[in-house]
Amino acid sequence: MIWARIPVLAAAALVLAGPAIAQIGRGDAPVEITSKQGEYLQNEGRGVYTGDVVATQGDSRIATDKLTVICTTAAPAAGEAAACEAMQQLLAEGRVYYTAPDVKIRGDRAQYDYPSDTITITGDVILSRGNEGVVRGSQVVYKISEGRTVITAGSNRVTSIFTPAKRAPKPVAPTPPAPALRPN
Repeated sequence: MIWARIPVLAAAALVLAGPAIAQIGRGDAPVEITSKQGEYLQNEGRGVYTGDVVATQGDSRIATDKLTVICTTAAPAAGEAAACEAMQQLLAEGRVYYTAPDVKIRGDRAQYDYPSDTITITGDVILSRGNEGVVRGSQVVYKISEGRTVITAGSNRVTSIFTPAKRAPKPVAPTPPAPALRPN
């Protein structure tokens, strides 16, 4: 994805007011961030959102207590303001819920890395995929574009609970009728 240079005032408006040029899942749709408070730290290339934060892109969503958006900044030319060139990371802290059509993950902290399209969620992590089951661990690394998930549990063990699909009963062959009795 090619990132356009955005002047600091425009970046602040994007980061604080609504859709941002970023992604939290597959696709190029704009990211909308809502929260109770937003702050843009232009010299640091950060936007910090607090209070019931929800970041949505297409059908992917992160809900959390605090979200920090980090971008790379270019050195400003003489007389110009610093510019946000590209989003690099989203850091979610507090209660974290990541949902996409194919997965739901809950944890205590998440880091979404744009260049690798990977979200790492840590803490007391629970992952579910529809009716396939639930997996618990201390860290989930979900490579979104690859559809690959690695779950670890530190000194504990990864716990998985799966419910087998109900099988249709095997058809029973009909019992042949008993031979008819013939009179003697």
